[in-house]
Amino acid sequence: MVVMEKCCCCSVRTACLIFGGFALFGSLIQVSNDAKDIYHNITMSRQDQEWNLQELYELSNMDRLNMGTTKDEIRNFLMIAFYFSIADLFLSIAIIVAASFLIYGVLKENSNYLVPTMIVWPLDLFVRIIFVLIHSINLGFLHPISLALNIILCCGVVFDIFIWLCVYSHWQQLKTEDQSDIQNKSENAVSTV
Repeated sequence: MVVMEKCCCCSVRTACLIFGGFALFGSLIQVSNDAKDIYHNITMSRQDQEWNLQELYELSNMDRLNMGTTKDEIRNFLMIAFYFSIADLFLSIAIIVAASFLIYGVLKENSNYLVPTMIVWPLDLFVRIIFVLIHSINLGFLHPISLALNIILCCGVVFDIFIWLCVYSHWQQLKTEDQSDIQNKSENAVSTV
């Protein structure tokens, strides 16, 4: 299979370290945000929920914005946002673990530690695509709120693919080096006998 040697202006090893560091930092922040959102949503009274719904409804139907959003659409959007926070919390925890393994595996040059990253990033990509579909079905693909969220989620999909290709390429490089080392050791063992 074709392997990338360089990622932009640096080696795939360096890119894996950079992506791992950014993913670790971003996921730590995201876990905090998701936990706060989930806690806030669970502890919010029914009256506060209705007030929040009314506020968003008035905001979305102001003269300048006039998105033509109904209260049911906003209610569904808020419910989906809550479920997205739950899914994102678990995914962010998985990314923290995978990014930690990625950084460790790259630094120790052990290909086995890159495998969790090659599993978690496609899972993240899958979840993003599911939520693009859910937002599009709920509000319509060209609704301004749905369009903005879908653009953000699709940018994440592109980054997920790029990061996965980088990690996979470095994994392939490490596997090739491991096989070369094993072959050299077996040749040395045969020549000493």
